[in-house]
Amino acid sequence: MSDIEAASKLRDKYTHFRILVIGRANAGKTTLLKRVCNTTEEPCIYDDEGKNLRGIHDINRPFSFASNPKFIFHDSPGFEAGDEAQLKTVQEFIKKCAKATEVHDQLHAIWFCFAPDVSRFLLNLEMDFFNQERAGKAPAIAVFTKFDDFTNQVFDIDLDDDENHAAAERKLAELQAPLFKCKFPPRAGVCLEGAAYHMNLTQVSDTETGAYSDMHVNDGAHQEQVKELIEKTAGSLNNLALELFVKMDASEFKLQ
Repeated sequence: MSDIEAASKLRDKYTHFRILVIGRANAGKTTLLKRVCNTTEEPCIYDDEGKNLRGIHDINRPFSFASNPKFIFHDSPGFEAGDEAQLKTVQEFIKKCAKATEVHDQLHAIWFCFAPDVSRFLLNLEMDFFNQERAGKAPAIAVFTKFDDFTNQVFDIDLDDDENHAAAERKLAELQAPLFKCKFPPRAGVCLEGAAYHMNLTQVSDTETGAYSDMHVNDGAHQEQVKELIEKTAGSLNNLALELFVKMDASEFKLQ
């Protein structure tokens, strides 16, 4: 069988890639998904009667973008309210997807978005999520957004821009360390710029969590970071066919 035939069969079997996106308010989830799907359109979630449910968090209502319908997303708010019921809702959704027998109904990955906050970097329920075993095989990827905001939080007037950026990187590595020491930690991590949106920072360094680029700038650095997120997600999958599917999709990314 040729590579083209094998790819065609793979596409026939895996027509969608389902991702659960979790994150606190203002964590940059919508911006991230727009960039992944190469679109400026607003995501819309509709009920069975066609009513627009935008702005309503309902983990059971999938949505996608017309520009890249192969990605299906489920949105869950973060756990900043300290509501254990919300954590249970997320766990039940993951369990339900794990029981699905059809490929297109299964959950394939979890993107847990963090907008780094020095005062509340990791919440108790966020740690609980990564310390409790999750049903199924969907890997969790930690996505650290808005690094420029974080740099402003730890800004030292006595340091120049490069030194402040390096200090922020070290502080982020220090604060996120407990997350990756959990019993069921993220399989990988990616860190992206994009909080102030007016800042046009370029990619400056590679760390274990990835490099940095502004999520709202259509430049090569950003395109590479979107690809990195897709590729790290693919590399975290246990299913070879799914990994190939996501990597093929990542190779098609052409940001406008």
